[in-house]
Order: sequence, then C-alpha cells, then structure tokens
Amino acid sequence: MFILLLKSILTTIVLVLAVIQALSMAQVRGYIKIMPIPPRTLRLVHRWGGDIALILALVVAVICLQTQYYAAYALHVPLHVAFGTLAILTMLIKFGIARRFRRRLRYALALGITAGLSVLGVFSASALLYFMSRT
Repeated sequence: MFILLLKSILTTIVLVLAVIQALSMAQVRGYIKIMPIPPRTLRLVHRWGGDIALILALVVAVICLQTQYYAAYALHVPLHVAFGTLAILTMLIKFGIARRFRRRLRYALALGITAGLSVLGVFSASALLYFMSRT
C-alpha cells in the first residue's frame, strides 16, 4: 500500500512540474505573461524543472518495474504503461536535444507537448484513480 501511495505522490509532483514547465516556456516564448520573472531565469527554471521531472519519472518507472508483478489487469494499466513509456522516452529525447544536439531544438516544442500530455495520461491512469479510490 505504501508503494502505491509513494508512486502516486511522485507522479503528482511530476505532473505539477510539467505544468510549471509549460507555463515557464510559454512565458519565455511570449505567449503569456503571468510571472514577473525575467526570461533568462525562466529558462533556468525550465531546465532544472525538466531535469527533476525526468529523474522523478525514472524513479517511478524503476519502482513500477521492481514492485509490480505481471497478471491480467484492467484497461487503465496498459494505458498507464504506454503513457509512462512515451513520457520517459520523449523526456529523454528532449534532454538529449537540449544538451547535445542543439541543431534539433526546433523539435523541442513538440517533444515538450508530447511529454506533458503523456505525464497527464500517466497521472490520469494511475495516481488520479488511486486518490479517487481512497476517498
């Protein structure tokens, strides 16, 4: 029971970080103006937030792989696995582009949107259901 709670809390933190990521980059690009923070600082927040979100997502994935056994599951479990895999893969690719292959930064926006929506899918298929079942 504790493992499920831990995974749900960590997934919720990753979702909050994904929202902060979206808002910070939207402000850097000039789409919104909600925070009185200079763009340089927002880029730094975006980078560190992405690193933390990726690390936490990898921790959750390792916990899932180490603690869960294979059996017949409800539909939300394969969706959770698919969204989780997509989220981590897109975050890793975006991380590689931002750190090593800067010529490919034109793909960063699409990868960021995909990663964010995938994290939302993971949250909906796991943590949200967990929290709703406990009330």
